[in-house]
Amino acid sequence: MTKTLLINCYQDQNQINELRDALSKFTVCRVIPYTSIDANYQMPLDIAAVVVSGSESRITNPQDKAKYDDVAKFIQTCKVPLLGICFGHQLLCSTFGAKTAALKQSVIDRFEQVRIIQTGDILARFRMGQTVPLAEYHNDYVQKEGLEAAGFNLLADSASCEVEAVKHKSRLFFGVQFHPERTTIGSEMHPEGHKILDNFYCNNVK
Repeated sequence: MTKTLLINCYQDQNQINELRDALSKFTVCRVIPYTSIDANYQMPLDIAAVVVSGSESRITNPQDKAKYDDVAKFIQTCKVPLLGICFGHQLLCSTFGAKTAALKQSVIDRFEQVRIIQTGDILARFRMGQTVPLAEYHNDYVQKEGLEAAGFNLLADSASCEVEAVKHKSRLFFGVQFHPERTTIGSEMHPEGHKILDNFYCNNVK
């Protein structure tokens, strides 16, 4: 089974448990707090993929964002497939020059209908134009304007967020605004998020 470096960007380190458990269906996770990533950090040679988690931190807050400067530098030099989730997605995109902004209305703990713009890779087994219910909880987002210039292709959007999923044009780097690890909110359950995690590993990670 492949090994994944899971960078825990949460301030409350226990928040990583749901993501770690979901990823463990597809890979062996080595979880490290984001504070362990510094200029001297050397990624173990047996790591086949990297996942950058969500966070309570705000990418639009300069003081918050500054805490992750070393993670951003790590992303720039990463040589294996990488998936950024929620805050991790925002950090990935901003690292390469994409713009971020605060939502006018936060999306709090609900399933959002995400529209598939481009299939394949992490969105394999979905149809172009299909809407997929995916769990979301975020206050900020990546702006569509300037996304292509930053080196990303837009894969999905929604009524509440103009950039729901991206792929880097020349590297196996992906970002998703939604939380694919979360399949249940209250009494509502949708398993599609785990299919996206499966796609990431089946189609990109060796």
